[in-house]
Amino acid sequence: MPSDPISDSDEIIMSPKLISPAAIGIALLLVINYFTSQTFTTNPLLVAISTAAISLFALSHFIPIFRFGRAHAFYLYTYHWILGFLLLFVVPTLSYYLYIWVMLMYLTEFYYQAKGALLSAGSLLIIMVVGSFYQNNGLSWDMAIRIAVEFCVILTVNLVMTRLAFGNRQQRKELSTKIVRSEYEHGRLVALINSMSDAVIATDEDGKILNYNAAALDILNTNMTLSEMLISNVMKLVNSDNIPVDALGIAQKTTYLQRRTDLSIPISKGDKVDLDMSVSRIARSTLLSKQQGYTFLLRDITQQKSLDEERDMFISEVSHELRTPITIAEGDMSMAVLLIDKPDRKIDEIKRSVVRAHDQVIFLADMVNDLSALSRAQRDDKDMEVETFTVTEVLSELEQTYRPQAEKKGLYFKLDIAPSVPSLTTSRLYFREIMQNFITNAIKYTTEGGITVKGQAIDRDNILISISDTGVGISKSEQSKVYQKFWRSEDPYTRATSGTGLGLFITSKLAQRIDATLKLDSKFKEGSTFSIIVPVNTIKTIDQKSAVKNEVAHIFD
Repeated sequence: MPSDPISDSDEIIMSPKLISPAAIGIALLLVINYFTSQTFTTNPLLVAISTAAISLFALSHFIPIFRFGRAHAFYLYTYHWILGFLLLFVVPTLSYYLYIWVMLMYLTEFYYQAKGALLSAGSLLIIMVVGSFYQNNGLSWDMAIRIAVEFCVILTVNLVMTRLAFGNRQQRKELSTKIVRSEYEHGRLVALINSMSDAVIATDEDGKILNYNAAALDILNTNMTLSEMLISNVMKLVNSDNIPVDALGIAQKTTYLQRRTDLSIPISKGDKVDLDMSVSRIARSTLLSKQQGYTFLLRDITQQKSLDEERDMFISEVSHELRTPITIAEGDMSMAVLLIDKPDRKIDEIKRSVVRAHDQVIFLADMVNDLSALSRAQRDDKDMEVETFTVTEVLSELEQTYRPQAEKKGLYFKLDIAPSVPSLTTSRLYFREIMQNFITNAIKYTTEGGITVKGQAIDRDNILISISDTGVGISKSEQSKVYQKFWRSEDPYTRATSGTGLGLFITSKLAQRIDATLKLDSKFKEGSTFSIIVPVNTIKTIDQKSAVKNEVAHIFD
């Protein structure tokens, strides 16, 4: 047969479930014709071989070892040869077996168009003429007319069948093009949905899942197949009051589009995934009622909600912490104004009010500075100035700054840095702020004894710096809270000292920015030791530009 397929599609117009029973039926009919003396041959062996060949070839469609897949040409060739052999040597040529050829021509035209149909028709005409010569020992005028009539009838039946089923060649090509384009668009749509970071789930009217993307499995925390499962069983929702909510019930109440941000999926005890869920109804105007259903678009907003709650809490806490010093400063300044207006004003009282107001302003300035430092520490997307410096240099500067403050309280200040401590390549500003916070805290909460700062190398890549004091210490129950913002110990010894409660929180954030690790060892009323392990080289991708500047600055060192 000529190879002129309209496409590379493996579409089967007549399945083996139809062709194989028909072939087996022909084999049985052949046996019946033999025993009723209606076959051309009287040789039982030839009939048996023909019957067995037809049956085995028909069953080969269902036997994997004999299956030829969708090799259309092979099957069409074989069926043409078998039927041609039967018409020549087994049954009368001009019998009803001749009309089986209509099915072969139909299949041939489907796969190979007009050229295939013409070749099949030509083969039939040759077999009819040769069979008449072979079986009737010649070709009479009556036989020639009969052959022409039978041939025209077969051609006409095939022509009507193929035109009704396939249309003309141009229509078939257009249909094939539309099918290919439709499959391409469908594949592109599926790829697009699967590439989305948001979960997409499509259900029918009863809530049975029809389609979903990979993100849906992730947000539902499952690896199982969701197809044909009910959305209500797969997605267990609760509202902000922790009351169960039916997903299908929400969809059924949706007219066009509904959005909910108050729902979540419980994962484990005390843990949940907060959702931004949009539900849309597939238009009821669709021609196929089976296509009615719902689409669920899910987004995980757990982190966003957590950040919103943290922001609100932070604003509330900052407002509360600012209110007290502002109120005190305003009261003292008002008192100073009143005292000044008195005829017998006392300078000492006025001075005390101004000093107290000044102290509160300083407190506010410290808090603003702390908030500014906190803003820098929490921005991982902001690069830091990278420098190469020695630990001894920074700690010596801090010793000179804070030794007078310690000695004023009757405390000693010891600095012990091992010579083997290597230089650091990181943010000098962040490192200095961390050390400063530890040292000022140690001085603030120590009334007897003093502060000791030690530094040593752990290995080639890390150094350890510890700041020890002999102050009030921190109870074991409160040690896990020291790095929380605005946290102040409930102990009266600690409460006696003022502070913003931001110092150690900022310290922990700055430590994270330079990849440092913090440790705490403390005993109540015995003192505390804050330790920090600092990498010798801390440069993130965003800091590369600053790192290059630093290398250039030290190229001749």
